[in-house]
Amino acid sequence: MKVIISLACKVTAYGTYARNGMGLPFMKLVGQLARASAETCFIILLLLIAKGYTITRSRLTNLSTWKLTLLMCLYVILYMAMFVWQMKIFDPAVVTYVSESYPGYGIQALRLLSWLSYTISSITTCKKYPKKREFYLVFGLFMSLWFWMGPVTLYLSNFLLDNWVREEVVNLVECCVVFYGFIVFMVITRPSMTNKNFPFHVRTTQIGDMTQPADFPQNAYETFSCLYP
Repeated sequence: MKVIISLACKVTAYGTYARNGMGLPFMKLVGQLARASAETCFIILLLLIAKGYTITRSRLTNLSTWKLTLLMCLYVILYMAMFVWQMKIFDPAVVTYVSESYPGYGIQALRLLSWLSYTISSITTCKKYPKKREFYLVFGLFMSLWFWMGPVTLYLSNFLLDNWVREEVVNLVECCVVFYGFIVFMVITRPSMTNKNFPFHVRTTQIGDMTQPADFPQNAYETFSCLYP
């Protein structure tokens, strides 16, 4: 939903800009905020899956919860700083993209740090639950590409593209990256009989008290003995 709002606002802003040369700065900002919110939530979702939440266990440790909360707060702070930087420091006469700032570089660095945490958590989950190895191998490979696409795009655009085409190209690439991430996630986790990587094997009749520490079943036939001894 947030991605749709982002696209609608940006299309409106850029369409108006094409007609009158002024655009709608507020609509453009709303679109940027919506995309930033969508990407942050998606990263948190990937980290939760890497830790096995709702797949291999029903709750996170307090340390993991605090780490994820801190990470989300850092994303919010850096995104807010980036947008303020865009409005207060960028020269309107110079064509620049919103990520061409110290907070923008900080966001990409934090994204790589998130990828590192994602990789370590996935490996740890695979070691504890070998039956989920196939899912995490496929999921980790495709999502690692998603994590790296943003920083690589920013780096290449700053050194290979002219200033006057940079925003247009980077905006298009970022839209493709978001689309790639959501499509891959949807395909890998689709509830289909042909999807051998489907990770969720909790039946509706097996959902008990989720406040108690428990491991989830690893396949569709395993007894949920940890919740129903």
